[in-house]
Amino acid sequence: MNRITCLKSVLWTFVVVCMLALTSVGVLVAGEGTEPAVKPLVEETEWSDVTAELTSVERTSGNMLTIKFKYTNAGSDKVEIARLGQYNHDNVLDHVYYIDAKNKKKYLVVKDAEKKAIGTNLKYFTLAAGETKSAWGKFPEPPADVQKISIYLPGAPPFEDVPIR
Repeated sequence: MNRITCLKSVLWTFVVVCMLALTSVGVLVAGEGTEPAVKPLVEETEWSDVTAELTSVERTSGNMLTIKFKYTNAGSDKVEIARLGQYNHDNVLDHVYYIDAKNKKKYLVVKDAEKKAIGTNLKYFTLAAGETKSAWGKFPEPPADVQKISIYLPGAPPFEDVPIR
């Protein structure tokens, strides 16, 4: 084999190896087989400078779904959540629910024998400037084939198409 043919062969091999490497990287970068980008799970609320954020939605033992969320006051004034809107002196969890659109079903928080919500007891709470209050609640689990739900928190627009972990 002459030198030019040998160089062409080496160059061709190099090009093929580079193309394979770039294709592999392209698959990883393009995200084939990975989750799509998650949209922010934060919404403005009816209370000035207060946001609601979903922090976790996951299936747990006992055929339950645990929903964790928080309210944050980014303003410079204190905000009394229970005194605004319709949420008086009852637990905020009594107003949290989710909808399984696939089966057209609404799920409310699970309650104990004394009819108290299983989760954080957030009654008549105040958020100081810069303060955050976290909460969680237990809900009945939707069927296994339901992968996304819409969650409704008091004072916030719905969180649509939320993936369940």
